[in-house]
Amino acid sequence: MKALVRTIENAPLCKIIFTDFFDTLVHRTVHPNYTIKLWGKFMGRELGLNISPDELFAIRIDSLAYLSKKHKIRGIELPYELLLKEVYQRLLNDAVLKDTPFDTFKRVFEQADYISEISVQFKNEKLIAGLAQLKEKGYRIYLVSDLFLPKRTIVKILEFHEISQLFENVFLSCSVGKSKEDGSLYPYVLEATQAKAEETIMIGDNKRSDILNAAKYGIQGIHTKHLRHKLRNKRNLLGDDAHGFKKACSKVESRCAKSKYPLSEYIIHFYFFTERLYIKARRDGVKNLFFLSREGLFLKRIFDIYQDLNQFAVENKIQTHYFKASRQSAQQIALRPLCEEDFKKIGGVNAEMSLKQLLNWFLFPENVKTQIIHELGVDSNEIISNLFESDLMVKLRENRLFIEKYELNRKNQKQAFRSYLKSFDVNIEKEGIALVDVGWGGTMQECIYRFLNKEVPVTGYYIGLKAIYDIEPNTKRYGLNFSIYPSHGISDDILKANGQLYEQLLGAPHGSTLGYAVIDGSPQTIEFHEENEKFVFEKLVKDVQEYMVLEFEALFVALRPINYSHTMVQDYMTDLALRNGILTSKKKIKFINDLSKGFYQNVGENKVGLVYSPSQLQTSKIALFKKFLKSPEKVFRLLVKVKPYMYAKGIYWLSWPLNMAYYYMKFNFWAKKKWFPKSLLRSQYFSGFSTNNR
Repeated sequence: MKALVRTIENAPLCKIIFTDFFDTLVHRTVHPNYTIKLWGKFMGRELGLNISPDELFAIRIDSLAYLSKKHKIRGIELPYELLLKEVYQRLLNDAVLKDTPFDTFKRVFEQADYISEISVQFKNEKLIAGLAQLKEKGYRIYLVSDLFLPKRTIVKILEFHEISQLFENVFLSCSVGKSKEDGSLYPYVLEATQAKAEETIMIGDNKRSDILNAAKYGIQGIHTKHLRHKLRNKRNLLGDDAHGFKKACSKVESRCAKSKYPLSEYIIHFYFFTERLYIKARRDGVKNLFFLSREGLFLKRIFDIYQDLNQFAVENKIQTHYFKASRQSAQQIALRPLCEEDFKKIGGVNAEMSLKQLLNWFLFPENVKTQIIHELGVDSNEIISNLFESDLMVKLRENRLFIEKYELNRKNQKQAFRSYLKSFDVNIEKEGIALVDVGWGGTMQECIYRFLNKEVPVTGYYIGLKAIYDIEPNTKRYGLNFSIYPSHGISDDILKANGQLYEQLLGAPHGSTLGYAVIDGSPQTIEFHEENEKFVFEKLVKDVQEYMVLEFEALFVALRPINYSHTMVQDYMTDLALRNGILTSKKKIKFINDLSKGFYQNVGENKVGLVYSPSQLQTSKIALFKKFLKSPEKVFRLLVKVKPYMYAKGIYWLSWPLNMAYYYMKFNFWAKKKWFPKSLLRSQYFSGFSTNNR
């Protein structure tokens, strides 16, 4: 740009500089039309619209064409407000918008335009440096451009690029109703700036608009050809988004694999859960999200980061709350009077428990538990099959001390939990409760719903659902990454196979919630933090989470300028889970083994650690092999345990043949898609390919 600076300095009369914006001052990494698709992506996400970015793109383009014809002006001269109102009316007419005031729509519309632009722009550093030199020497510089964006948005973009100080003022075609394209903008700007044409130079990349039309009004022009950028814009009309999407995810996965943080690539699963949660919550009109402990602590953290990175208005944010609960504490608050309670939610239909384990489940003082055991006169450590239907349970139900303490515990927990709920200062009677958790079945959701006398809707948003539940309008739940409800396919079978890893990587620095109490008028949680679990979090999980946060932010930046689909995401997550399950390295298996030593289960026998055992394979090997050949996804949950088992036995080096299973599964899935595209074959051995819209 030295030549440009010299040209201006050598023009003896020049005192004023006009400069174009796009392809002159800044460039885009995508075709200009693609920014409108990104606008559609952000609009749909922020307003919870059940419409694709491609459809929104078409509506905006058609609206612009219609208004230009109606008002007999060029599209770039059309007032931004008119376009906004036309798009709004069209979306209202098609019932796409739900009770969205125009002011809210307008605010989101403009912000979506702003974010879509800054996501794909980069500065022409040399030209900017040259203009900065000229400004220091006293030249007055104005931005003069044909743009469909309003002045306030362009000023924000200039501020984003930290170059707003260069300009005395900004003149845009859609703001003044005149354009460079027909030359009418030039006399308007000359008059507005009280500039003389012979003292002015116009800098731009469009020969007709920036040079020839300026010359008609006596303004000298400097043509910045930027052929390379023009060719890139033409090239960006070709290709698809799948390549860019896969490249962005692969870079994150590659960095994670090379880092010292095993399994940190799981942030890809957590990222897309967060994004889907945000979109779903917007669509459902959720104002408050309650993230259930303990996995919810990290999920809340990255959800808050996601909202901050979005750069949308603070008043439009979804409020997030950390809600301390566990299956044990939730079941305590849902207990019915003893004569009505069957305890099936505690240990299952055929619970195998000892008396001691059952009494430990209640928040009884130790001396009370000891007294009850003494009065019953039994071996409290003996495991009893179907405990809740046993003779011992009959005796326990008749024990006066147990009856008294059970009812006291039940009432205290309900009262304390009610105070805990009120501490969040959310009108749950009006809004209902939206819970977020790693998932699997929704036990806590059901318990809270029962506590609220089944009068307040309690909705669950989970990473995944593994269990069928009783369908009720007020206890809807969604597995956003995978689900077996309302139906499931290959992707769901793959993603749900290693569920304990989601839980382990989402560990928290505090203990499990056993129940609730009110101390000095303040609601408190009663917690227990097992020592092995505490050690594993501090030594293993904590650092992995900190690294995952960095990669979460990097992935957000990489994916923001890409218009990717639900299918692209699901396919990538599925393949990632396949590779992690079968091609996993010795380093990762060792890490998983170390993680499992701190996996505390706060139900049943309160065990610490997971033990991989071949007992699940105690079935006909021929039948298992046939099942693998037909529907390998159905046995994937078993395959992922083979390498950890072999590692524990010291024979990991013999596991390499298992890697071939990955390539067979990929072939199997491809063959089914190719040869059975109608997805009509569904049985215990085969499930469809499509994943439910979540």
